Amino acid sequence: MSNLIKRFKEDLHLAGYAERSIQSYTSAVLKLQRFYNKPLEDISEEQLRQYWLCCQSEFGWSAATLRISYSGIQHFFRKTLVREWNIFNDIKWKREQTLPTILSLEEVRKIIYALPTAQSQTFYLTLYSMGLRLREATTLQVKDILSDRGLVHIHAGKSALDRTVPLPKITLLSLREYYKTHGNPKWIFPALGRNGGKNADQPA
Repeated sequence: MSNLIKRFKEDLHLAGYAERSIQSYTSAVLKLQRFYNKPLEDISEEQLRQYWLCCQSEFGWSAATLRISYSGIQHFFRKTLVREWNIFNDIKWKREQTLPTILSLEEVRKIIYALPTAQSQTFYLTLYSMGLRLREATTLQVKDILSDRGLVHIHAGKSALDRTVPLPKITLLSLREYYKTHGNPKWIFPALGRNGGKNADQPA
């Protein structure tokens, strides 16, 4: 290991970087050195510019890979070699916007019913089928289930506003079966504890 790379790693440690980041940043700097096959201190700003152009156009690096390369190399030249080059202010690779994976209903069903307990199965079915946030689901109360109207009353949800959401029949049936296992007078999902949640005064 060269003295410069050793110093670079020490600088990263002092800056509080995690070991994984240190390894990634060091790898980025070493790739640059191998590309030009010359001492790092002899690489010019223009050569660095041409390197990233090549990585982008010739090697087909993704924006995420380029950002890692940039982070490591700019820290090396700015902090270890103390070079304030304009290129570090000019370059910016945007984060790639990708669509989330959309699961089919059958895939969701398999995931939910593979969960280990009746509580977790019912909880995540409720969460998914009604589009609730975690806190909205955990704090559901018995009085919130308007089964005769096919609705659920959500308290202090988004923007601290109350709202009602449709209650799918499959979710209602699952909630009824699960409720039989604890019978808590207040909470749909009570903290189970030693008595299985029957007398719990807190939600799960």
